[in-house]
Amino acid sequence: MASRKNYKKVITYIADQLATQAFFASYDSKADAAEWIEVFNSIFALNKEYIARVSHVEPGLPARKYFDTVSMSFNEDAKAILDKINALAAQ
Repeated sequence: MASRKNYKKVITYIADQLATQAFFASYDSKADAAEWIEVFNSIFALNKEYIARVSHVEPGLPARKYFDTVSMSFNEDAKAILDKINALAAQ
């Protein structure tokens, strides 16, 4: 199992990459600015939520199972945000 410190670094790195991609995609897009603001807010909320979830493990669950669940959930949420970025960029 990786350390919590490494999990936090990976989460922050992926959130930064999503924000960068959204920033550059927003330049060429004709989508409404409010939609892009919503995307950026969801990226920052994703980062904050998952850092908190890694910092405070739920009691009663084995650590490995908990972190596997958090990893899968983070991947799904990040993919959903990436899909939204791509959809807005295509407009």
